[in-house]
Order: sequence, then C-alpha cells, then structure tokens
Amino acid sequence: MSKKKIFPKAFDLPNQTYFTAESQLDIISRFKMLPKRTASEMMGSSGKAEDGPLKRIKEMLKENADKVTFSNNETKEFETLIYYNSADIIGHKYNIRMWKQRIKDAQKVVGELEQTNKEYKEDIEKNRQEIVELKQEEEVILAIQKQGEIHEKTLQKSFQRETTKFLEEELEKAGLSLEKESEGDQDEKIASDEGKKIMNEI
Repeated sequence: MSKKKIFPKAFDLPNQTYFTAESQLDIISRFKMLPKRTASEMMGSSGKAEDGPLKRIKEMLKENADKVTFSNNETKEFETLIYYNSADIIGHKYNIRMWKQRIKDAQKVVGELEQTNKEYKEDIEKNRQEIVELKQEEEVILAIQKQGEIHEKTLQKSFQRETTKFLEEELEKAGLSLEKESEGDQDEKIASDEGKKIMNEI
C-alpha cells in the first residue's frame, strides 16, 4: 500500500522585518548594554537555537522510518495473504473443472435416463393398446366358444336323435326294441315263448 509522505516545511522562517536607521541604532545600543557571554555560552545558545528544526527533522526521519517499517510489514502480510488466496483460487478452479466435468457427465446421464423413460412410456402405451386388443380378442373368442358350445349341444342332440333313430330301425328290423319292457310284459313274453316251445314239441 503506497502512502503519500507529506513533509512539513521545516525551514520556513517568519517574514523578515525591515527596520529604520533609528530603530537599528536603538537595537545596537541595547545590545551593547547586555552582559557579555562566553564562547561556550554562545555555542550553547546557538545549539539550542538550531535544536528546534534539527529535532523536528530527526522526528520526521524517525516517523518516515516507522512508516517504512510498517509498510514493509504490511507488504509482507499482503504477500502472504496473496499466496494463500492464490492457493485457494487454484483449489476453487480445480473444483470448478471437476464440477463442470461432473455436470457434463450428469447431463449425459440425465439425457440417457430421459430417453429411457421416453421408451418406457412408449412401451406402456403399446402394452395398453395390446391389452385393449387382447380383451377385444378375448371377447371374440368367448363369443365363438359360446357359439361352439351351443353348436356342439345342437350337434349332440341331433347326433343322439339320428343315432337313436338308426338303432331303432336296426333293432326293429331284428324284431327288437330300445324301449324298456315292464315286468308284466316280460312275464307275458316268457309265457308266450314257453307256450310256443311246447306246441313245437307236440
């Protein structure tokens, strides 16, 4: 993070004042009345006079150094965060690729399943139609079966009549009958037969 360094104008001095000749003479006379100072005192006061801007410059340099240190530390932190974020980005991009492939595979499976369901629905419709046709066929078969049974009964009755008629005619030719004789008739017939037998013997 770049930070704009603002340096104060350390060497700005108050506006210069211009004195008249009388004022200058007055200042000189007053200066002569001041007690004399030693060289060390003079150097000391001179050092103190210069201590103001120099001290401020040192403070400014220290502030700048602190800011540089802070910026360097912050830069390292940002670089570390960038590293981890980049690793996360790589992971997310990998997941995106995997998800895209999985989505593609899933879409393919969905398409296949939809096609299969479509075929199943078509088969269901075919089966329903076939069931309708089979039921119709069953009804026709049942009707034919019923007609066949009726015809069979009719034929059986007709056959029975024809058979009975044929047998009666044949038995009649032989002097026999299909009708069941009563016991009296049987006794009479036996007696008649015995009488005929006796007469034949005489």
